[in-house]
Amino acid sequence: MMNRDVQSLRGFACLLLVLYHVAGSTPAQGLHISDGLLRLLTDGLATVRMPLFALIAGALYGWRPGMDVAKLGDKFRRLIVPMLIVSTVFALVQAWVPAANSEVQDWHLLHILPVAHYWFLESLFLVFCVMTLVDWVRGLASVNRWACVFGASIALYLTHPGENWFGFMGMIYLLPYFLAGFALTRFGFGTMALAPRLAPVMIVCALAVIAIWEPPSVDTNRFSLAMLGIGLLFSAALWIRPVRARWLARIGDYSFAIFLFHVFFTAATRILLNRLGVQEVGMHVVLGLACGVIGPVLVHLLIVRSRVMRALLLGMYRKPTVGREPRAPGSLSQA
Repeated sequence: MMNRDVQSLRGFACLLLVLYHVAGSTPAQGLHISDGLLRLLTDGLATVRMPLFALIAGALYGWRPGMDVAKLGDKFRRLIVPMLIVSTVFALVQAWVPAANSEVQDWHLLHILPVAHYWFLESLFLVFCVMTLVDWVRGLASVNRWACVFGASIALYLTHPGENWFGFMGMIYLLPYFLAGFALTRFGFGTMALAPRLAPVMIVCALAVIAIWEPPSVDTNRFSLAMLGIGLLFSAALWIRPVRARWLARIGDYSFAIFLFHVFFTAATRILLNRLGVQEVGMHVVLGLACGVIGPVLVHLLIVRSRVMRALLLGMYRKPTVGREPRAPGSLSQA
């Protein structure tokens, strides 16, 4: 897979995430949609959104494996510092804006219990902490060792012990997808001769599981074997046969900024349209998606002008080279 393919896949994942927050994670949020095609898509795509981001991160890690304390410090600056700042601002905005859908219930537990979708950054950092320990014992040095670690991650996924403090539950949720992505690149599972032909079969199998099981809903248990199977099949198939589009790749180049800031723009768009009396769902979706992508891109372009701001808000400690983005300096889940 080429770099632009990876960026296209990131762009696709970003669109799924922005659509999710435009529609609302539950019928009580966003556009307050309780049924219909948009609700079905919003709930059903839960098997793809964050799992796909995690699988991409794992695949990139498979290209350049090896974690130590120094690299873990880089991940902290890259993921946790921007998360702490931006999610705190988001929590404050939710508390101050009357039209916000929700707010922090206990400020004493801010970030101990993750804020909104920013749980992903806390949880991904914990995944890299686990990788540091696994690499220390050479747990991914061979296919057999990887299979043992992958099996242990699935067992942990299905039992999911503990609370979600500091994104611990999210780490358990993401770990199998991360390890699957690792195997796709490190051991060549994604480049086998039969892989492109298997991708459609994997998608059909995932759809069959959904049809036999039941369509995912807001109340669906995310830690079930069926959900894990669907997520792995869809995510791996998308990696093997990525959606190739230049415009998606451009979105993927700014995936980290989109992840961090899109909720500010989708919420502002919804509030403005409601005050203007616009109730058409299609208009909300189109404008919400557009603003949720374009707004963060503009924020990114503004932030990178300042060395301090790009370090604190985007985790970037070197200015991106104009016209050359070898691994998309503004993208999510760099490894």
